[in-house]
Amino acid sequence: MRTRSETKISDIMVKKLEIVGSSSSAQDAAIKMRDKQVSSVLVIDDKDGTPQGIITERDLSRKVCVSEKSSKELSANQIMSSPLITIDADSSPSDAADLMLKNKVRHLLVVVTESSQDKNKKESLDNENVLKPVGIITPMDFTRFEVTNTLSDHYDIGNHEDNAIEKILQHYRDDFNFV
Repeated sequence: MRTRSETKISDIMVKKLEIVGSSSSAQDAAIKMRDKQVSSVLVIDDKDGTPQGIITERDLSRKVCVSEKSSKELSANQIMSSPLITIDADSSPSDAADLMLKNKVRHLLVVVTESSQDKNKKESLDNENVLKPVGIITPMDFTRFEVTNTLSDHYDIGNHEDNAIEKILQHYRDDFNFV
């Protein structure tokens, strides 16, 4: 088991990403979120499969529920949050917490850098790097991480990691008026 200071985002993220195409309806996104019991879906371009944005429960409530149009009429690319805020899979939970607070987001797309040559050997794009989505991190993942590590023998209260994670947890406690 890794110690707390060695923990990477890839250790605590949700690895299964749910996706919808950019031309999917808002209703399709909501149904997928309900059926898969997730709080967000990644929106990918219908043509090339590149990540375009993210739809969260908050996007549905703020952009669909208050709209004059039905959820069948609104497309994913009309309601998604964009640009995507991403973090490298090797980053620390502290870095993720800081990035979430700085950008005022609750969902970070976790990526790894992949050479375009590796992705498609026939089409070399002059060694350009592409970001490949591998997971997502939310405040709930920090909470799960905190509970797990509180029970572990590797807990070090003076650690910078603890302070940053406690900071994001407190931010969301305050935001949701948790006691």
